Amino acid sequence: MISGLGRYIGTWNRRMGKQAACGFLSCALLLSAAGLVSAEEPAVHTHEAEMLNNLHLLQGTDQGFELEMTFTRAQGATMLLRLFGLEAAAVSSAEQPAVFSDMPTDHWAYKHVTYAYDQGYVHGVTDSTFAPESNMSGSQFIALTLRALGYKEAEPSQAGELAVTSGLLTAEEAKPLTSTATFLRDDMVEVAYRAIQTKLKDSQQTLLQKLVEDDQVISVADAKESGLYQVSAASSDDPMDQIEQALENALGN
Repeated sequence: MISGLGRYIGTWNRRMGKQAACGFLSCALLLSAAGLVSAEEPAVHTHEAEMLNNLHLLQGTDQGFELEMTFTRAQGATMLLRLFGLEAAAVSSAEQPAVFSDMPTDHWAYKHVTYAYDQGYVHGVTDSTFAPESNMSGSQFIALTLRALGYKEAEPSQAGELAVTSGLLTAEEAKPLTSTATFLRDDMVEVAYRAIQTKLKDSQQTLLQKLVEDDQVISVADAKESGLYQVSAASSDDPMDQIEQALENALGN
């Protein structure tokens, strides 16, 4: 009798354990679908994030850089303006009536999104909505980054291929970034870090050199401290730099 009761209790416990596990899994899936939990992949570009932060191109929160979180459309518009050297212009711009019904004037990225939209850099998901908290895909962010590099024709559909031909990414780097269903802030950091070291379209000047020398949104001191910056020949008074630049242009490098 006791043996039979023990088997009954054991079976009941196992069933309840399975039900509890299934319930927990269901809750986790629902939270993940709602964007309330972070992805499982660990952040691998912490050093690059710190470098971008030192260059004033990336900001964190009281929780840090949150590299394990997904990357939203509002964050994408903001990061794009930083790569264009236009964030200050956006923040100081006169407040305008809301363009999108889901972007009220008190939204933290309202001015960024509105300015980027007015400049033709970003578009809404419909004529009246922007979906600021929706996730941005790797292809979408790479296309925006390529536009900051001067490739105005960049679109998500061919972002991976253009990223390779422009020198922004290698084929091995571009494939997972454009094919994965989840694009993280960590992935964004990888692309942005590579972007500032990439030459602009039809130019020998890198994006970082442009942000320092032309846009003047990053100080020379901060840029040099990063170890990623050298004065471009066009901005240098050294004849040897200008000769080297002429040789590179002649060789098509």
